[in-house]
Amino acid sequence: MVARFMLLAALIVVGIGSSAAEAAGTGNRINDRLLAMPPAKRAQMVGAALQRDCVGIEAFPMGVMRTGRAKGAAYWSVRCQNGKSYAVEFPPNPKIRAMFVDCQQLEGTGHECFKKF
Repeated sequence: MVARFMLLAALIVVGIGSSAAEAAGTGNRINDRLLAMPPAKRAQMVGAALQRDCVGIEAFPMGVMRTGRAKGAAYWSVRCQNGKSYAVEFPPNPKIRAMFVDCQQLEGTGHECFKKF
């Protein structure tokens, strides 16, 4: 879990999101599908991607990596019905499983969930 957290934090530091890219299609099929869904469905799908006890009630697109090793990776925040919140990384290859970190742990690095980067 610590390694996953460190990787996610490092990836967020390196990349820059673009709302224009999100509007035009990001090249990340999962992200583009999520953006096309109604908000309630987005939250449900992002929560389900965690494969944890998360019934998503809110999902927020944080951004898509434009450069570096994680180019094309999309980052979302999700608030779960149980009160927990997570940052989720969707790799550009949909066959690779999403990674996540608890928002409280992410904030300890100076980054925040539910905020564009």
